Amino acid sequence: MSQITKRALEQSLKNLLLQKPITKITINDIAEDCGINRMTFYYHFKDIYDLVEWSCEEDARKAIEGNKTYGTWEQGFLNVFYAVRDNKPFILNV
Repeated sequence: MSQITKRALEQSLKNLLLQKPITKITINDIAEDCGINRMTFYYHFKDIYDLVEWSCEEDARKAIEGNKTYGTWEQGFLNVFYAVRDNKPFILNV
């Protein structure tokens, strides 16, 4: 259940970043968009930047997953760049 909530918070942050920069987003905004209370956010993350860091690590992990060997590392590296391109609003606003 914890991973589901974390992913929902991540998606809420990404949705809000399509509308405004990170400096204008509050934890209340994320919690309201996600449909949870504010304290649930703090159960998973200490602040918005902790959520951003976790989100970046998760996106990188997904991109590299399965491409960690000598023969496939280049594809994993390329997948990281594709993930950055696909998350352009998130990257630019963060």
